[in-house]
Amino acid sequence: MTKQLLYINGTYFFVNSLFTVNRLKEKVMKFILKRFYIISLIMFVLVGCSNVVSPTLTRVYFEITNPDDKSEGTWMILDEQSLIDIDQAFKEIKWEPNKMPSMSREEDVQVTLWWETDKNMPERLYEYKIWFNADNTATINGGSEKEGLGHLTQEETQLLKEFLLNTTDRIQAP
Repeated sequence: MTKQLLYINGTYFFVNSLFTVNRLKEKVMKFILKRFYIISLIMFVLVGCSNVVSPTLTRVYFEITNPDDKSEGTWMILDEQSLIDIDQAFKEIKWEPNKMPSMSREEDVQVTLWWETDKNMPERLYEYKIWFNADNTATINGGSEKEGLGHLTQEETQLLKEFLLNTTDRIQAP
């Protein structure tokens, strides 16, 4: 019998017959597949067990002020669909970072958004001051220089007005 030289995946093998060549190819494929399954399993466990969760808006507290600078009390919204709509409206804000407003009047609404970023951590609070303008747009003070001054379109402003000023979904905050 003559020996054959077989090259597989960067390694040379001497084999005695065609039967041995086929067995060797099977062993190499099993080895490659086994490694692939192990790597896939490790990736699945790492990705599946990661603790990265997108923040969830859990509640909204807001205080409406009237022209006499008197508060009408603190209200809150807990309805899930309302929170989703308010979250979407806040995502549409066009921010001008490092710009702090100087408004001629007090804000119409002061809003506190409660965000849950992790089940094991306390909620994060973000405060905003909102002015509703005569042209049916809104100006928002983000409270931090990173956010600065924000603007909303007429459509998103109407949505916010509906939820903050004209809604029945709100309840008196404790």
